[in-house]
Amino acid sequence: MPTIALSSVLRPARDLRFRRVDDDMVVVRQRSAEVLVLNDVAASLLELADGMTPISGWVEDLLCRYDVDRKTLERDVLTFADELTRDGMLEEATAP
Repeated sequence: MPTIALSSVLRPARDLRFRRVDDDMVVVRQRSAEVLVLNDVAASLLELADGMTPISGWVEDLLCRYDVDRKTLERDVLTFADELTRDGMLEEATAP
């Protein structure tokens, strides 16, 4: 399992499909036929995982949206990105 760092570039897993519905995001994991609903903050992270932007870029984006200090946000984003990676929802982006 890769170590998630601010320099990590992640993307949604290939079997993941998602769509915003009001303030929630509906996520379908095709391989396991699992449906999840993410809150707005989790949905924002999934959208930011575009396979091009490092996690440090996510932090910059989220600092503009939420009133939180950088250290706390970095810690929380790294923790959540690690959880999503371990759960198979995010994966490391590889060069084409």
